[in-house]
Amino acid sequence: MLANPASTLTQPLPPCQHHSEPDPSPVSDDPLQVLYNSLADLNLTTSDNTNTTNTGDPWQPAICTSTGPAAVNPSLDSQATTPNPSTTPQELIKVSPLFPPGDNVLFAHSSFFRRHKTWDLPTPTQVRLEAARLGIVAPTAASPEQGSPPHLVPFPALGLLVKYGTEDVVSAAEGKALILLRGVLSPEGSWLGEVVPEVFGWRADGRERFVYLSLSGGNGEGLTTLEERWAGMWDGEKREVSNQLREIVRAWRRMRQGTVGFVGSVDNTPLMDQVFRGCEKATGVKPGPFPSVAAFHVYLVRSGHISAGSMVRYMPHHIFPNEVPIVFTHGGLHPRNIIVSAGPYPRVVSILGWEQAGWYPAYWELCKARWESSSRGKLGDWEAEYLPRILDVEELRSEICGWSVGPLCQYWDYFVGLIHYSTA
Repeated sequence: MLANPASTLTQPLPPCQHHSEPDPSPVSDDPLQVLYNSLADLNLTTSDNTNTTNTGDPWQPAICTSTGPAAVNPSLDSQATTPNPSTTPQELIKVSPLFPPGDNVLFAHSSFFRRHKTWDLPTPTQVRLEAARLGIVAPTAASPEQGSPPHLVPFPALGLLVKYGTEDVVSAAEGKALILLRGVLSPEGSWLGEVVPEVFGWRADGRERFVYLSLSGGNGEGLTTLEERWAGMWDGEKREVSNQLREIVRAWRRMRQGTVGFVGSVDNTPLMDQVFRGCEKATGVKPGPFPSVAAFHVYLVRSGHISAGSMVRYMPHHIFPNEVPIVFTHGGLHPRNIIVSAGPYPRVVSILGWEQAGWYPAYWELCKARWESSSRGKLGDWEAEYLPRILDVEELRSEICGWSVGPLCQYWDYFVGLIHYSTA
């Protein structure tokens, strides 16, 4: 079709934050049990709604103002109290996208077909053969299993990158998210739009899905991931890259749903976040779409306890804030998905890994990015110093007014840990 552009964890849920009794659970070497024990002392909400001085620790509680969003200077090196223009209502971008239907879509007016008028996109068979030739997959590789990581197959001469994998990790929803994002970011400035890959189309072949994207930098030469460069960068370079990422993330977080809100992939299909892979098998319920943040929280908590073999004693609605904005979220913001240029003072060239993107509660990007960082090994000061700046923790506090970011992230870790304890 052508279109135009875990069984041993049987504890009840952590006690309510106002519970006065200490957690009687014994000391354990199980990391999830240790985390569970520590949750009893967490204070999820701030004590009042008056202004207070920040402690300097980005993960510690801070009192948010009751009169509106926190005032934060976009500069990384300053905390002046000038208004933050990106949080004003008139600056938010309402989107009501219409996406082409079907599993096989080619965008005839994309730059690929303008450059290669007599070419078609490589077929799934051609992509697999190229992946084998490059050593990305074994020549005699069997059909991939559900949940296997996606493959990235470059075609430098065509300026093309093909991402393929099973339908639970690669889907047309990723291509649709990129179409939506490029449409919003491109008017903001040419460099913002360029960091998001252009989508040329997507195809289905059996249980596998193929998404055709533009290759970073045209042919991909002279580029590397931020993960590979981070340890060798000095503070000034890290600040510069963080400034660029902060502006990019701010731009996509301004997007809001123009119609009835929901938590799910951009095309109103189930979430593709890897946190929920295996949950449908354990719970019998797909991960969305959800009509509200509250419904999403019920699913998150229930999935954790069912997956871990625990009985749900009660639904702890006090643990997660239901009255938060639903914002566009990448879902895998980690240096491995950030492509930068070579040489001193690298610039952000492209952001990849959009397979988990969608509409999530405002806090999800931060919690997930911290989890990604921890699960892949620490990158020195990335998580502790630069990630809070890139994701603007101060602005997040204004969005979840009355809730403490640090304890909220720890509760998130607990329930995601329950899910992965049994489904990993």
